[in-house]
Amino acid sequence: MVSSKIERAKHGPSMLEVLFGATLSLVLGVAAALFYLIVQPVQVGPPEPKAIPGGPVAYTKGTQDEEHGKQWLRKKQLFTEGTTVDLNEDELNAWITAGTAPEPPKAVAAKPPVPAAPADVAASGKLIQFGTPNFRIADKMLQIGSEGEIDLDILGIKRPLILQASGRFEKTAGRIAFVPTQFYIGSCPLHKLPGVAVFVFDHVMADVKIPQDIAAAWKKLASVSIQENSLLLTMP
Repeated sequence: MVSSKIERAKHGPSMLEVLFGATLSLVLGVAAALFYLIVQPVQVGPPEPKAIPGGPVAYTKGTQDEEHGKQWLRKKQLFTEGTTVDLNEDELNAWITAGTAPEPPKAVAAKPPVPAAPADVAASGKLIQFGTPNFRIADKMLQIGSEGEIDLDILGIKRPLILQASGRFEKTAGRIAFVPTQFYIGSCPLHKLPGVAVFVFDHVMADVKIPQDIAAAWKKLASVSIQENSLLLTMP
């Protein structure tokens, strides 16, 4: 043991130790850079006519006009019955908002209060939480956005966060799925990390509750195409 310490003092750290230290520094540096970009503010509002390359990341929400979206319920019925439908973004947003809204509380008999669980076993919230998705159609691409927050109690960090993914639909392995070509969380361009982007997007979307009748009808789709101002869901 003593001789090994003397040898190390003479010759310095081994190649393996140097490699491990360099790898660890690289991983920590990348993680810090990603976190910095994620928490950077996003410019919310309509896109600027002449966006500056390398400027702040912008987020524009899809419209939710009641007048233009009032046909969503009828189109939902047609869709679940196996009919091709064409949905504008107002109808898409009315559809998803109603489909993911929590059910009204049911009247139940009063029960004795349950003692609060200790802090170390109480249900904890997620590090990053997002709300109901929002849809926008532009440049024949579908944008799926969501506003949420990042909550790091241990660091005293809690701030709003925006997710936005733009892409098209592809049919793979017998199912039609949305494939993002651009994907941001905050100002972090996750689409530049393809494997990470797919994993994170699928994980976030897995929390979105889709009604069973819509999910069943979706499996029967022949194709999904993005028109100039609408989403065409084509049944066989």
